[in-house]
Amino acid sequence: MLILASQSPQRKKILKDLGIKFKAVPSHVDETHDGLKRPYAIARNLAYKKAYEIACMYPDDWVLGCDTLVVLKDGRIAEKPKDRADAKRTIKAYRNSYCDVYSGLALLNLTARGRNKFVGYEKTRLFFSDFTESDIEEYLDSEEWCNRSGSMTLEGRGGKWVKKVDGCYWNVVGLPVDLLKKFLLKRFS
Repeated sequence: MLILASQSPQRKKILKDLGIKFKAVPSHVDETHDGLKRPYAIARNLAYKKAYEIACMYPDDWVLGCDTLVVLKDGRIAEKPKDRADAKRTIKAYRNSYCDVYSGLALLNLTARGRNKFVGYEKTRLFFSDFTESDIEEYLDSEEWCNRSGSMTLEGRGGKWVKKVDGCYWNVVGLPVDLLKKFLLKRFS
């Protein structure tokens, strides 16, 4: 069985829509960056830590860990917002600009023979149009930004400001499907 080391509704929906049977078990790892500086390395490391924590509880199952980071044009990582003001600062940075979305993905099984660990990342760049203060306030009122990396949802109201997606759409939504398919093909073909 596949265990998803997450309670993310987006990740669960994507796996379900792909027809993949799984069980969700949330991880509770410390999400500090462990001294890593590069976004892809941080995302990969956190995905692995999440998968490993759950794999220790379910050593005979394949465990999928994922972590997503949003990096603004100036290089700052836009974490999940602390509050409305924090979300507003991040959203303002998107105006007529871009951000990069990095998702780390780890698939592992502690008892499988052969290739039992796959770790990688996907990067997608989002280009944004201009939008008004009123647009921002309306979005903030929706509270769609709560508990979202980068204070934004591509598949929600904020998606209307995205003028171009360069890379995997599903990576931005919450699970780098192309990378997951690659891992599954390597292991099970």
